[in-house]
Amino acid sequence: FYEITFPGFKYNMTDIQAALGLTQLAKLEAMQKRRQEIADIYNEEFAELPELELPAQKSYSRHAWHLYVIKLKLERITVDRAEFIRMLSEENIGTSVHFIPVHLHPYYRDRYGYKRGDFPRAEAVYDRIISLPLYPKMSPADVRDVINAVRRVIAKVRK
Repeated sequence: FYEITFPGFKYNMTDIQAALGLTQLAKLEAMQKRRQEIADIYNEEFAELPELELPAQKSYSRHAWHLYVIKLKLERITVDRAEFIRMLSEENIGTSVHFIPVHLHPYYRDRYGYKRGDFPRAEAVYDRIISLPLYPKMSPADVRDVINAVRRVIAKVRK
């Protein structure tokens, strides 16, 4: 969970960070290939779970798989996103919630008076999304652990 409390810029890369970034560029293709492999496994393993909406992958583009974001179909389960995340945590699976609607951050809420309900479509998506672990160094066992944990949690909360 993170909050924007003040507007600003984030462009403070140091020379050392730039050097590391250049080194990482040499590994980009391999890292993207591994991310795609993991996403393909997740897609295959989760496709049969009607409680989840999986990320879209368009045939005309190449997905970066920076994140693997599932959407919970809340009408098909007995818990909300926070409880689902807690249950995954009990299974030793760390998750995150990305794409918090801008109007819910303190700066925008306080400065412009935005409140929950002002952008219901953004909030409806936000209330259902969870980013699952996905990084190039994930071992096959790590990937399997995530899949098994998600399946166990779904089995517990399925309507």
